[in-house]
Amino acid sequence: MTGTRRPPDDGRRKRLLFLHTGGTLSMVRRTAPGPLEPELYDHYLLPYVRGLEDLAHIDGRAIASLDSSDMRPDVWEAIASQVAQDLGDYDGFVVLHGTDTMSYTATALSLMLQGLDRPVVLTGSQRPIAELRSDARVNVVHAAICALRDIPEVSLYFGGALFRGNRTTKASITAYDAFASPNFPPLLRAGVDIIPDAPPLVPAGPFRLVPGFDQRVAALHMIPGAPPRGLEAMVDIGMRAVVLVTFGEGNIPLAEWPTAIRRAVDQGMAVVIVSQCMTGSARPGRYRGSLAAMDAGAIFGGDLTREAAIVKTMWLLGQGVEPAELAEFLVQPVAGECTPTEFLPAVV
Repeated sequence: MTGTRRPPDDGRRKRLLFLHTGGTLSMVRRTAPGPLEPELYDHYLLPYVRGLEDLAHIDGRAIASLDSSDMRPDVWEAIASQVAQDLGDYDGFVVLHGTDTMSYTATALSLMLQGLDRPVVLTGSQRPIAELRSDARVNVVHAAICALRDIPEVSLYFGGALFRGNRTTKASITAYDAFASPNFPPLLRAGVDIIPDAPPLVPAGPFRLVPGFDQRVAALHMIPGAPPRGLEAMVDIGMRAVVLVTFGEGNIPLAEWPTAIRRAVDQGMAVVIVSQCMTGSARPGRYRGSLAAMDAGAIFGGDLTREAAIVKTMWLLGQGVEPAELAEFLVQPVAGECTPTEFLPAVV
């Protein structure tokens, strides 16, 4: 990080690389009143977290300076490429990111950084680091601590917990513990003590960078009484997959929707079913609506979060998987993002 003093590197201190992408953490209000806007942080972060430089040798790179609503797959790939390029030079990585799409980015990185043997921790804040009541300082400090532990996967630190990144969803606009991991426990909890919880992943094979996302994926949120016109429109404009956010365990209305799904599948589009509920799994069998979706050719996403289902579908299609082959791969975990179908509770 330019413009900051670092203690001399004696060869024994661990090394962290901070990757900046933008988000509320580094935003400033240029006019009062006025909106928060992204600010580059290379001279801006460490003065607010004095002592962090004593924890490790810290360098920084600016990948982007975005409100995370403007996040894109090419930026996901730029972050992953930077991690891959510097993997041998650092003991861990901290990605500073806006909260609104952090779970999407965490999922994307987990799929691309295969065989990862050191931590990549995403974090951000609900208030800018320059504000007195900011949550950014404690999140940054704990993300750095987590990035120095033996947790070789892509994780997300926020509000007192370290989560598997691809299991998370943003659950609150206003709370400082803004993220939830509905179907998987935290990797650790940070209070007076730092307490490990779920065991981290074990690297499977050598490291590989596997980029590539097909952006011809859409999501539709089902509402009572709505006809399937949106699904039909997705076929017409050339989408290769649609993630349907359905009721309960994957239930769809019996009027019109099964026929529309069958027509979409027959025309070469994958229809992926996830639930509007935060906990549990989308799976067929308990109700007629879910059986109708399955019989029409829909693919059930199990306990994938909505974010993970969307990103993984984009990634699989980007790897050359055809829509008709998606069911074979979607609920087979790549980086712990879902529970294999055979381990989900049986429908009774």
